[in-house]
Amino acid sequence: MILDPHIHSTYSKDSTAKPRDIIKRAITIGLDAIAVADHDTTKGGLAALEESKDFKDILVIPAAEVTSSKGHIVALGIREDVERGMSPEKTVEAIRDLGGIAVAAHPFVKYRDGLCDHVKKLDIDAIETMNSRYVFGYSNWRAKNLAAKRELPQIGSSDAHFLGAIGSCITDVDSDPSESEVLKAIKAGKTNVFGDRTPLPLIVKEVINKKIKKL
Repeated sequence: MILDPHIHSTYSKDSTAKPRDIIKRAITIGLDAIAVADHDTTKGGLAALEESKDFKDILVIPAAEVTSSKGHIVALGIREDVERGMSPEKTVEAIRDLGGIAVAAHPFVKYRDGLCDHVKKLDIDAIETMNSRYVFGYSNWRAKNLAAKRELPQIGSSDAHFLGAIGSCITDVDSDPSESEVLKAIKAGKTNVFGDRTPLPLIVKEVINKKIKKL
């Protein structure tokens, strides 16, 4: 299963991608599964899940990127919001209580609210070791080394905020095509990560568009 497990939709203020368009793009580029993980809300993931009923051969996993008191944690497989601002430990506990798994998002990117040193001993289900914005960067390298040291499952994702970035980095999951089996396989470490950096001109365009919206 080729999965992009960290995509933002218009339910995140900093994304321009509509849930239905995300699904179409994912199918076009050959993804088997996606997770729409908006900032502190499951609305985008649930909207994408509903939209997916009109398409074949695409698995949508509802998710959210939760803001803990120390950094971002992607909650895969949840259908209710997790309170923001709790400690990382409480956030992970809440995610698991909702039937999801907790992934440390871009953990060593401080300005993007990575968990940084707080991830080193945190009881977490997986670590995002390849984020398409930082493929050749020190942050991904540190995340990969930590995952290897702690023998934690690795996740690769686009962290896309616009359609053109979807699938830039992906996770190859050895799993049957169902949400429960994919989550189980990730927790078991049956993953490989691949990808490339989101083209810089697209990132620059995204930043410019954000600034224009604020004017």
